[in-house]
Amino acid sequence: MDKLLEQFTPPFRAALPEGELARAREIRIRAGQPLLLRGARDVRLPFRPSEGQIRDLLLAFCGGALYARQEALDQGYLTLPGGHRVGVCGHMAPDEAGRAAFRSAQALNVRIARQVPCDERALRAAAPDGVLRSTLVLSAPGLGKTTLLRELARALSRRGAQVAVADERGELAACVRGVPQLDVGPCTDVMDNLEKAPAVRLLTRAMAPDVLVTDEIGAPEDAAALLDARRCGVQVLCSAHAESFAQALRRAAVGELLREKVFDRVLVLGGAVGRVKAVLDGEGRPC
Repeated sequence: MDKLLEQFTPPFRAALPEGELARAREIRIRAGQPLLLRGARDVRLPFRPSEGQIRDLLLAFCGGALYARQEALDQGYLTLPGGHRVGVCGHMAPDEAGRAAFRSAQALNVRIARQVPCDERALRAAAPDGVLRSTLVLSAPGLGKTTLLRELARALSRRGAQVAVADERGELAACVRGVPQLDVGPCTDVMDNLEKAPAVRLLTRAMAPDVLVTDEIGAPEDAAALLDARRCGVQVLCSAHAESFAQALRRAAVGELLREKVFDRVLVLGGAVGRVKAVLDGEGRPC
């Protein structure tokens, strides 16, 4: 927490109590509204930052130069040293090429990164008897899909599997200038800040992984790239937004992968953050 707090400007450091911060998973910052710490319970703090204070904070997060992080800001996020992730919301306007570009922030969401132990049930499902199985992780938003993928990647890497991570938005390895800020294992290679489909194809060709990891499948081109990787003999470890196997089948890209039997195991999270509620085979049957 000390290292995280050092990245905040003085008004925010003074307003954030370390005891509450240690229990939080998010810091919600909105212009003119109380700071909100989200965790097992929500804690509202009396400090109400102005737009100017939010601008100064974002500038500090960018190392004093917004233009240096313009590409990430245009996509609505920043990754801080330590792997903490900042969602950015505010005013966008077309740039000279007509693309949406960030102009100013009205709200920030600081998601606090923590390493957590891997759910052993998940590890047994993904690699029973040490043999890798292609695995899909499903849950509603906020239940720890990304964290579980990261911990599975780290656990498999520590077992000696060659792991490749296609980290389009920096949520799995949280790279800063290409260096992972979160421990994804000693045998893991990360391609960050590149769209999933080209990253998956590049990693499959260039790094010869045993297992390829990526988060939040959604687009048809993602599914096509993962299907190609699987046909090349690479195991895949992915996640998608869905609360059940049946719901996942109704999503175009995920449903295509399930119907093509890309996955040997499907883990459904629920009940608590990171908890495996059900382990299914590739056709949705309990196993």
